[in-house]
Amino acid sequence: MRTPRVLLAAAVLAAASPAAAQLSNRSIAVESGLSAPIDGERGPSAALALAATAWLDADLEAVARVAFGAAPETGGRGLDGAVTGTAGLRLSLLPEPLRPQVSLELGWARVDRPSGTADRLAFGAVVGIEWFPARDLSASARAALRGVGGSLSTELVLGLAAYF
Repeated sequence: MRTPRVLLAAAVLAAASPAAAQLSNRSIAVESGLSAPIDGERGPSAALALAATAWLDADLEAVARVAFGAAPETGGRGLDGAVTGTAGLRLSLLPEPLRPQVSLELGWARVDRPSGTADRLAFGAVVGIEWFPARDLSASARAALRGVGGSLSTELVLGLAAYF
C-alpha cells in the first residue's frame, strides 16, 4: 500500500515544471526607449536608464532610477539633455512569470538647456509588465508619465533586469 503512494507522489513531482521566476530580492536593470514631450516644444528624445530594486514586503519593491536623456542637435541650438534621479515604490499585481506593475517615483533632475543648467523636481507614474524568461532574469515594457519641473513627457521603455 505504501508503494502506490510513493509512486503517485513521485509522478506529481516529476510533472511539476521548475519555477522560472526570480528568487533573489534585489535587481539591476538597464532600460532604453523613447521619451516624447507633451508640450510639443521639443522633439522626442532617447531615454536610457539604470534602475535598482529591492523587495520591501510581499509584492512591494523600492526602486531607485537614474535616467539620461538626450535629443539630437538641431540647427542653431545645442544638445538638450537631462540627468534624472528618482526613488519610489513599485507594486506587482500578479505573481511571476508575468507581472503587471504600477509605480510612483519622486526625485530631482539636472536639465541642460541653451540658457543654462537648472535643477528641477522630477516625478514619474509608471505602468508596465515584467516577464521572467529564466530564473533571476526579466524583460519588461513600461509606459510612464514623467515630469521635470513644469514640463511633462510620456516615455516608453524596454528593460532587461538581473536579480541577485
